[in-house]
Amino acid sequence: MGKRYKVILSLASLGLAVVLLSLTIGKELISGEDPSLGSFAIVNFAGYLFFLLLPVETLVPYYQSLGYSPLVLIIIAVGTAIVAQPVNYAIGYLMSGGITHDLIGQKRYENMTKYLQEYGNVVIFLFNLTPLASSVLSAVAGMLKYRFKDLMLYSLLGLLLKYFLMIVLAKWLFF
Repeated sequence: MGKRYKVILSLASLGLAVVLLSLTIGKELISGEDPSLGSFAIVNFAGYLFFLLLPVETLVPYYQSLGYSPLVLIIIAVGTAIVAQPVNYAIGYLMSGGITHDLIGQKRYENMTKYLQEYGNVVIFLFNLTPLASSVLSAVAGMLKYRFKDLMLYSLLGLLLKYFLMIVLAKWLFF
């Protein structure tokens, strides 16, 4: 893939992220309203798509500071992230090698392939537990035809623990 094509794809992804944020949270903030849970869900889902890569973990403490229920935030965050995982997997599965490989990049693809083949479910759990690019990992898992049930189970476990720890830590530090 040529450098020009990569730049165009990167700019398109960035533009999509800016538009998405502007039409949801940005619009609500400009109008003086608190961001809604609907905006939270849309942005969180989009952030878990491998071609956008938004730092969505930062939304949880922010929404918690607005008074939203921690349990509701965990349910929405984990639910939208889990719904995005099969999308990433399917794109990787259906487009193995082609444009998906180009979007991820050769080095990132090789690293994730190595980790996934060597450590499997542990890597899936750890990538979902931390703010690493778990969405990219799920696309690579699709390319490698990794066991879908394992991907979903260990993603769910990692995400649940991550968001639970974030809520507890934010509550302990700030509230």
